[in-house]
Amino acid sequence: MSNLARGGFAAMFAALALLVGTPRRAGADPNNANCKPNRATCTGNHQCCSGACTAGLCTAPASTTTTTSPSTTSTTVTTSTTTTTSTTTTTLRFVDNGDGTVTDNETGLIWEKKDNTCPGIHCVNDAYTWSSSGTAPDGTAFATFLATLNGGATGVGNCVSSDGSSQTGGFDNHCDWRLPTIAELRTIVDGSVAGCGPPNFSSPCIDPIFGPTGRSSGSRTSGRRRREADRARSSTIGNAFAVSTITKGNPNYVRAVRGGS
Repeated sequence: MSNLARGGFAAMFAALALLVGTPRRAGADPNNANCKPNRATCTGNHQCCSGACTAGLCTAPASTTTTTSPSTTSTTVTTSTTTTTSTTTTTLRFVDNGDGTVTDNETGLIWEKKDNTCPGIHCVNDAYTWSSSGTAPDGTAFATFLATLNGGATGVGNCVSSDGSSQTGGFDNHCDWRLPTIAELRTIVDGSVAGCGPPNFSSPCIDPIFGPTGRSSGSRTSGRRRREADRARSSTIGNAFAVSTITKGNPNYVRAVRGGS
């Protein structure tokens, strides 16, 4: 081979060695020092250090802002409130029953209520005798007053059938009206009534719920004085309370009662 030929081959190998040792640059890698800064011209994202090529210029990548809203839990607590109302009920001692009677809740006695319908079985001004024979309880207080109350409209003094199986009348539908004892009569005396007793003696010593009561009236009772067969016990509640005896044949005021505890 001639020297000219050898020189040509040497030059060709040198050129090949140059091509192999220095490869062709296809474009900058964002991860090496040859990348393009922002605002440099570019044709692809791989040419820019930021990794973003927008409208032919390297730009900073779009930032993503994540906003975290605090989670709020609303809890409604419902409180159940129970309102307790305390009611105090006061029971009156004397109660007007609206049927001509008054109940005493302390003793359980039911009293006749007097009125101003006179003449009439409940007339406050009517007076009756304890005895007509002199000693026996057969006066008008028993034969007329109590007989009428216990006999209803007929006034025969017997509002229960002979065999006791049925009731046929009686004041307030009862057949057991009687004269009170001194002790029972004393329970309805009320010395606190204005005008009762001295010095004025202007009002009856009894609750007005019992109806009209004469200022000077007395009431016959069921009792009688043992040592004086012709005298019966009486109490005055018209203007003060007092117990006395009166001749059984003399008329006096009465007030009926029934029941008791």
